[in-house]
Amino acid sequence: MSSLHDPEFGEVALRRSRLARAVRLKLDARGVISLSLPMRAPVFIARQLLDESRDHVRQLLAGIQAKRRPYHHGDLIGKTHTLRFEPAGEYGHRLEQNALIISHPLATQPQKLNQTITDGISKALRMQARSYLPRRLQQLAEITGFTYQKVRFSSAGTRWGSCSSQGTISLNIWLMQLPFELIDYVLIHELCHTRQMNHSTAFWSLVERYCSDYRTRRRQLRGHHPHA
Repeated sequence: MSSLHDPEFGEVALRRSRLARAVRLKLDARGVISLSLPMRAPVFIARQLLDESRDHVRQLLAGIQAKRRPYHHGDLIGKTHTLRFEPAGEYGHRLEQNALIISHPLATQPQKLNQTITDGISKALRMQARSYLPRRLQQLAEITGFTYQKVRFSSAGTRWGSCSSQGTISLNIWLMQLPFELIDYVLIHELCHTRQMNHSTAFWSLVERYCSDYRTRRRQLRGHHPHA
């Protein structure tokens, strides 16, 4: 997957597909823009579509931003990083010990600043997820007696986790923004899928065996979303 740089929207992902018959623009729940195009289509067609859609994209981004949680200097990101802003000549993000530092010009462009914050948070949460989630998943597997093959991490989409028929458990790095008890609920949920690849009565009985208040946790989880 490649990308193109737009002066207003920043990095825009380019995805080529053998099934694509025309260039299509997509905006996900996080405000990330991507363009899909046929295998042999020239990139300038994708740029042309982005330019023609600029006003519409601005409107969609404004709607997403209105619903997005505002981030402030000193906010805790995940479990271990503190968000800090500093003026600089250009946009950027870096991790220093337990701090996520967002650099930006004094005259900020909201879209670029928001994307920089999202990218920085994703980097911090991925680091935390790799450190914590496999260890906790293994602990819960030993307690419950479930087995799985391996763990993968994701950051896209709206799912907190999934389990394949081969026993691979995929976990969203944005889990690190949740309270620990909700993280455990998601991990137990996916472990139960190693035996019940469905949401049948048998599956929920299995979840309840190892998480007796799963209904409360499930309801609380609906108030959170796996993106900034």
